[in-house]
Amino acid sequence: MAFPDDVPTLTSGDVTLRAHRPDDAEGVLEQCTDPLSQRWTTVPLGYTREMADEYVRIDVSNMWASDKEWIFALECTHSDGRRRFGGSLSLRNEGSRRAEVAFGAHPDIRGRGVMTTAVHLLLDWGFAERDLETVLWLANVGNFGSRRVAWKSGFAFGGTVRRWMDHREEYPDGWIGTLHRDDSRMPKNEWYAAPRLTGPAVALRPLRRDDVPRIVEACQDDLSQQWLPVLPAPYTEADAHTYLDRTELLMANGEQVQWAVADLETDELIGNVGLPRMGTGNAEIGYWTHPQARGRGAMQEAVRLVTDHGFRAADDGGLGLHRMFVKAAADNVASQRVALAASFEQCGRERGAALHRDDRWHDVVVLEQTVADWGRRQ
Repeated sequence: MAFPDDVPTLTSGDVTLRAHRPDDAEGVLEQCTDPLSQRWTTVPLGYTREMADEYVRIDVSNMWASDKEWIFALECTHSDGRRRFGGSLSLRNEGSRRAEVAFGAHPDIRGRGVMTTAVHLLLDWGFAERDLETVLWLANVGNFGSRRVAWKSGFAFGGTVRRWMDHREEYPDGWIGTLHRDDSRMPKNEWYAAPRLTGPAVALRPLRRDDVPRIVEACQDDLSQQWLPVLPAPYTEADAHTYLDRTELLMANGEQVQWAVADLETDELIGNVGLPRMGTGNAEIGYWTHPQARGRGAMQEAVRLVTDHGFRAADDGGLGLHRMFVKAAADNVASQRVALAASFEQCGRERGAALHRDDRWHDVVVLEQTVADWGRRQ
């Protein structure tokens, strides 16, 4: 295809896909020197204005001429009210009616849904005008910004490909997803967030990387190790980071929600509460408390906040669950007291269900609450 004459212009609302122009070079430079672009893409380190000029004047033209990559400039309104370059996105021709989608956003437009709109436009064009059968998406593990765009565009995620991504002579693991021409463009699952929930003394907020030292302190504690045998021993900062990574992915997959329990005044982490196993209308509540916060009623308040959020109807900002339950070792009286204080009732006992660090199988008590029970107490 002749560049720029044969490059179509595609528009949806404020978003336009078009051929690159020489005056896009300044925006390309801003994007390619941005820390997130440097982290997640293979743009050269030490990117210069000369590189940007060569990209928009020569490289893009060559991609179209070779038919190896159909690449567009994204144009939209920026925060200062001016319309200008907002990123690049492309379909890389893999042959046999297949392509890989790739995209990168200027830092000023991120978080506004602009790239999602642009990707939908690109996919429409690829399936209709390039007669594509299937489009592939790949991203380095941890690139949740890219994953969210793919999720909103209807891609089905296929897991992780080990040591596959080519990233400046390193080979990190990659996430992979596919979209067939006949697939719905709607997300295939929920992507759960951890909304801020506030009580008289605690706030539930998303977990953060600066919580790691407090997570380590809590998970190294003898009582935590006793009642949570799944915790690594010893528990390290690397374990805490792995936990945060896994939690973020499971929330993106619609499998769980986790919160930091924070002191309302200091915002310091004093515990962790969440719904680690969620099914259709059912969810388990799990929790642990930092040793410095035990005995203050903080976790009872946190569990009540999660219970209210879980049972509240989805159109009222909740999860619309039918039933929630807590499992605690029969000897873990403190954990059972937390559930009982939040109006859970014991409904059963699983005999010899949990293997603890003493190499003994312990009974597990099950406590439950239904939305009807909750409703009667409101």
